[in-house]
Amino acid sequence: MAAPAWISRHCLGWLLAAQVALIAPHVMRLPIWISLAWVLSAFWRVQVYRGQWSFPGRLIKTGLVIASVAGIRFSYGSFVGLEPTVALLISCFCFKLVEAATRREAYLLLFLGYFVALTEFLFEQGLGAVLYMLLPILLLTAALIALQQDEPLRFSWQPLRTASAMAAQAFPLMLLLFLVFPRIGPLWQVPLPTGGARTGMSDQLSPGDIAQLSQSDALAFRAAFVGGVPAQRDLYWRGLVLDTFDGRTWRANDFSDMSLQQITKTVPAIPSGPAIEYEVFLEPTYQRWLYALQVPESISPTTLLTLDYRLLARDIVTEKFAYRARAYPQSRFEIQLDKRLRQRELVLPKQNNLRTQAWARELRTRFDDDRTLIDFVIENFHQQPFFYTLKPPLLGDDSIDEFLFDTRRGFCEHYASSFVFVLRAAGIPARVVIGYQGGEINPLTGTVLVHQFDAHAWAEAWLPGQGWIRFDPTAAVAPQRIESGLEGAVGADEFLAQTPLSVDRYRAVGWLNRARLRIDAINYGWTRWVVNYRDDAQISVLRALLGEINPLRMTLLLVGGGALIILAVTVTLFGRNLFGTRVPAEERYYLQFCARLARRGYPRPTGMAAGDYSRWLLQQQPQWLVAREITACFEALHYRRLSPAQREQLLKELKRLVRSREFS
Repeated sequence: MAAPAWISRHCLGWLLAAQVALIAPHVMRLPIWISLAWVLSAFWRVQVYRGQWSFPGRLIKTGLVIASVAGIRFSYGSFVGLEPTVALLISCFCFKLVEAATRREAYLLLFLGYFVALTEFLFEQGLGAVLYMLLPILLLTAALIALQQDEPLRFSWQPLRTASAMAAQAFPLMLLLFLVFPRIGPLWQVPLPTGGARTGMSDQLSPGDIAQLSQSDALAFRAAFVGGVPAQRDLYWRGLVLDTFDGRTWRANDFSDMSLQQITKTVPAIPSGPAIEYEVFLEPTYQRWLYALQVPESISPTTLLTLDYRLLARDIVTEKFAYRARAYPQSRFEIQLDKRLRQRELVLPKQNNLRTQAWARELRTRFDDDRTLIDFVIENFHQQPFFYTLKPPLLGDDSIDEFLFDTRRGFCEHYASSFVFVLRAAGIPARVVIGYQGGEINPLTGTVLVHQFDAHAWAEAWLPGQGWIRFDPTAAVAPQRIESGLEGAVGADEFLAQTPLSVDRYRAVGWLNRARLRIDAINYGWTRWVVNYRDDAQISVLRALLGEINPLRMTLLLVGGGALIILAVTVTLFGRNLFGTRVPAEERYYLQFCARLARRGYPRPTGMAAGDYSRWLLQQQPQWLVAREITACFEALHYRRLSPAQREQLLKELKRLVRSREFS
């Protein structure tokens, strides 16, 4: 039986570099022990190669597997979800390195590395992630190439150059397939992230939740308007309606007892006034609710309109998601309120926040008209010493009482929650709405950038004959929050204070802000034309190329384009041999050596072999010993069978000798 082929030092070096590049983007989302496990695995494998340690035995390998599984269970609390699944794959990728001894095991490790590379796109699909992932892919391919070669005498970049050339040759074909190949759904279901990994809005709201979210500079979505962008104060991106309150936390109705058809509307609100049409490019939320201006109309087949006039995706948003919508700001909805729904929008816990309930009953005796009572409550926020802050004090069980009568310091959720509580206690149907307010216009693209720090909570109250009307008590305390955004309301010192390295915090620095907006413009183009290249976008591009889309033209495009690409690659690789004689590199260098000596008066006679010419030169000039070395390199390159690494090394040596000053 033939001895197993061991992994060479050259291949092991490329493999270790590939593992570093693959694990690096996951470091911040993985438990720290997985990174330490890789360091231990890499050190162990290097020591094995040096002969200092031995490969781990079965008992140690079993212990490592049990420890990694237990660590994932302890770190995530479950094996179900995207993060624990990826963590398990990466931990296997790390520990497999320790026992990889033969080429067969190296193949398994390398192919596992390609799967690990794909997992990054489950979390990030931006242009930066794509460009970065080219590095580990090239390193893995370089390791695969080095695995096929003999061990070079010293380190060589040749495997990486070959891998880069292969990628460059594959790029045109990849582009053709990207343009033509139809988009299909996933063949399997990707496990969703755990609750702790989700970013953005939750389906419940407690004091301090949005204040915490406002410390994040992550992008929530972009919006591109058809026509002009509405004023900042009109950009209320409605996401969730919270109508259940337990004394501290507001929750959304999950409609768990109703089907998808039952919670969606088949007939939208009657349009009134001018429409605002726009397209939203939403970042992955791993939820189904979307964000839309009031009153929305769904014009994308992938979205639905709910009973409470919100937009809902047909599937959970696990990747960048584009949808189009239309808004009618002057429209009213639910002019007639169902008795059961009205009762639900008045429910309050009876044993909590008794001071606020007593104050609301007192207001009810003073004001018979609902709108007058609402205006008084809002004016009370404006006249009394309330403060808008990202650092509100902690509140107890009677959070509404403590906020209204004691601390009077809070963020938008404090004002919206207390406002709705007062209205319900006074007999006015009301509810909390959460979403985003405002956004930043990128002048390079005309799109509106909505970040997590634009998260906002406001209220809706139902008035007879008018339906649900939006009220924002935060505007009475901090109108600059609505007019100019969070930074204008809290100041530069408090804005993104917990993320001091965020570029959004330094918008006043001109060159940095311009660079930030330019990068965003590039990412917007990438999102619109690459990530969301499907359905209508793909059809429009193919129609521009083909005029009419039919099977014959699609086949001609695919086959003809593929043939042209293969021809171009063939000409690149073999063009010199196809259209003319290609002189090997060692012959060019040797002919340069002969021409140089001919100018010195020692021409090489026609037909004389290289070895004979070398011996004749040494008879004429015994000090020219370098001629013997040049001849030895040339003959080895020209006549011997060498590995690519050995050939590259000898060529470099021949080139150095020919250009030396020995014959000066």
